[in-house]
Amino acid sequence: MKLDKPSAIARRNLALAKPVLNSDNSLFAILDSKRNLWWFDVPVGLLRKGQPDWVNLLLHTPESDELQHLKVPINFLRAHQEQMEVRKPGKRRSTISLALSADRDSLLRDTRPGGEQLDFRTFVQP
Repeated sequence: MKLDKPSAIARRNLALAKPVLNSDNSLFAILDSKRNLWWFDVPVGLLRKGQPDWVNLLLHTPESDELQHLKVPINFLRAHQEQMEVRKPGKRRSTISLALSADRDSLLRDTRPGGEQLDFRTFVQP
């Protein structure tokens, strides 16, 4: 099944007791089956003060239609920014590039070459 960001947000909000996901606090990725990764570009602007405390990463696997939800604290991203791949650092549209693995032995680890294999499994929401 093909899923887009608005549909993924709506689907996840239905499963939550209190719907809190929206297009501003959520990012969406479809599994790249060739590389077995979910790719995200997290705007560095989200790490500034006055932004939400969390960023929601929605990971869709089309083959099984599974939708995973990671609720990542902005403080975690801020604290580990040096350990992740940052594209266009210092620029207005700089992003943290995440490549989260779908492989069993490295599930939800950031596998970007410039990163340090940060583990995102602790942020999986039921």
